[in-house]
Amino acid sequence: MQIEKIIAKTLIHNTAHKTQYHLNPYQGCYHDCKYCNGKAKRFYFHDEFSNNIKVKVNAPELLEQYLRDRGFYPVNRKRKDTLVDFIPSISESAKQNLPNKFILFIGGGICDVYQPAEEVLSVTRKLLQIAYDYSFPIRSLTKNTLVLRDIDLLKKIHKQSFARISLTITLSDQEEQLIFEPRASTTEERFSSVQKLREEGLPAGVYMTPLLPFIGDTSKNIEDLFKRCQETNAEFVVTGGLSLRPGKHKDEIFSVIKEYYPELLEKYKKLYLNDNPNGMPDTFYSHKLNLVDPIKTGYEMSKKYQIPFFEPRYIPEDMLHFNRRVSTVLSRIAFLKSKILQNTLFEAMRIQQDSILLETLKRDLKRMNSKEVRNLPFHNESLPYILEMLERNQCQFLINHKEWDNLFYKGA
Repeated sequence: MQIEKIIAKTLIHNTAHKTQYHLNPYQGCYHDCKYCNGKAKRFYFHDEFSNNIKVKVNAPELLEQYLRDRGFYPVNRKRKDTLVDFIPSISESAKQNLPNKFILFIGGGICDVYQPAEEVLSVTRKLLQIAYDYSFPIRSLTKNTLVLRDIDLLKKIHKQSFARISLTITLSDQEEQLIFEPRASTTEERFSSVQKLREEGLPAGVYMTPLLPFIGDTSKNIEDLFKRCQETNAEFVVTGGLSLRPGKHKDEIFSVIKEYYPELLEKYKKLYLNDNPNGMPDTFYSHKLNLVDPIKTGYEMSKKYQIPFFEPRYIPEDMLHFNRRVSTVLSRIAFLKSKILQNTLFEAMRIQQDSILLETLKRDLKRMNSKEVRNLPFHNESLPYILEMLERNQCQFLINHKEWDNLFYKGA
């Protein structure tokens, strides 16, 4: 592994919803997972993605400047570098007048923020410290037990706002796991991390994605993983399939399949012969080869093991909190109708569009009467659910499908 320190100009990636901002100090990932999307042209960083790890060593300064530019100040530091230092009496009013907060997603599914380079440089820990100093909620996703190093800081963040760690775990068999995730922590180590985080009172769940066709999506593998999720008290589970984008990403996974699973190579070639730019498998061959639907299967398994499917959403308190709740309701309805109940995709798509609209709407639904709500550009498919939320602050559709109780994070 080569570590290359770089001075970056930017760090924060804004999401369309403006309720969660992504940041990652690393470019490249030493874990070298064979199915990693980071090797695809769309996310291309550099040729030596798995061995040359570029680190934005000024990431902490960039995050702090970003927060200060938006009107925040470090409430958990003795010295704030603001007028509060000179006029302590304005401290409480200053806190009350801070802008609305958002969630900092430190890390992601491409470059792991707890890969071995972090053990050397501790950049992620510095970012967590800033999140604590500024009283910001965080989320993170990893495949490395190094996250346990930061339990002390994560607990401090969670006590004052919110902190959730997710572990990606895809294969129960250790030999298979080492084939596809050669430098990540083992499956058992990751489950032990989930258990430790939960014992420490932190929200922590499992992302079973990607479940590799005919390897990770077998009944045995999925069942084994869900059993371990139950045993380790995972807060939630998310499942997903394998996307293979044309180019280096696809070539590498085919090379691994050819070496270790030659009997599956032709199936993989047929599944991904369409060269879909998003890497989705061919619909015709998915049916012909009886490809397991990883999302529907995972959802059904979650009901069997009584583990919530998807992360219960944490919504920072602000004047548009109710809008976010209704958006979350619509998004879950759209998921159920499209992926589980298999209603018309058109209906689900329109409901999902309204969910996105609610995330960006600047007016508070609770301050509007029903006539004003009806005049907003919502689709007819969504309007009854929106009006029901305004009237009762619940959704009978989700209650009937046993989805309501796990929709929002309720605290430890």
